[in-house]
Amino acid sequence: MCSHLSMVYQSLAQAVIPYPLKPAIKLKSGKPVPNTTTQIDHQDACGRDMQQGAQIRVLVVEDEAVNRDVVCQMLRHFGHQVEAVDNGRSALSAVQDEVFDLVMMDCRMDDMDGLETTRRLRAGDAGPRGLAIPVIALTAQAFDSDRDACLAAGMNDFLPKPVDIQKLISAVNHWGRQKAQADVHEGIEPAASSAHTPAAAPQVYDPEVLAALPMVADGSQPGYVDVVLNMYFQTLPELLDVIRQAATSGDTSQAQRAAHSLKSSSAAIGAFAMAACAANAEAHLRFGHQDMSHFPSQFDMEFERLSTMLGRQPAPVQKA
Repeated sequence: MCSHLSMVYQSLAQAVIPYPLKPAIKLKSGKPVPNTTTQIDHQDACGRDMQQGAQIRVLVVEDEAVNRDVVCQMLRHFGHQVEAVDNGRSALSAVQDEVFDLVMMDCRMDDMDGLETTRRLRAGDAGPRGLAIPVIALTAQAFDSDRDACLAAGMNDFLPKPVDIQKLISAVNHWGRQKAQADVHEGIEPAASSAHTPAAAPQVYDPEVLAALPMVADGSQPGYVDVVLNMYFQTLPELLDVIRQAATSGDTSQAQRAAHSLKSSSAAIGAFAMAACAANAEAHLRFGHQDMSHFPSQFDMEFERLSTMLGRQPAPVQKA
């Protein structure tokens, strides 16, 4: 069961429940603190990690609704207390006002990204609680340079999306217990990055991804599949329209941000063909290509295929 979950969750990105979002705060200045980071080997015994009984208070910082919901639901399923915010400023406020054992931080957010938010935590902008609280980076960018940037900003660990459930729970248990018990972990070798070979022809939709979510698989929340699919299809047309308009206006930055969000949320529900389309578009722009004329037709085709497979009526195409 555990090995099956690990393979399935390589198809997942992160997430949360619609918890009340924390209000933004006026930032305060503070003194920088030394940055000590130790990446851990997340390949611990699966049974021990999954059954870890200590409840950990986790703040999830993620601006994409589907990813927020999935990650928070998983963490809550394993007995942890979870709160969520959708931007960096609100994260600073939450850390200042409440006690958390660790923060799971999305790196790509509008206004203030995860790197800047972490730098401000370490500089004291959220008060003394933010100086040493463990921060785990969650990002769809798995390049060595991205990992180095996360650690340089003051993060303690790095989990690439799609998130592997075993590595997620292992990291939460490790860093959450470390903070709660004030443990000192030294001499632990960084986790070796595992290569992921994408399928030559990604599936339009793989129902096993959501079916293997722990709260669905054990029958405790059987209706959650419909909840998360409805949430995804509510946000999908808007993201596609943003990409379509950006392609028409030549706004590569806006198109890249939308493609990044779409890649992550699509992988989280098992819509792998849409995720691959978004990943290709993001990589196309990341490497400096300006031509986006082919984006609308590609995304419209994947939207139609996905909607047809799931029996969803495609929304009318918004022409820019």
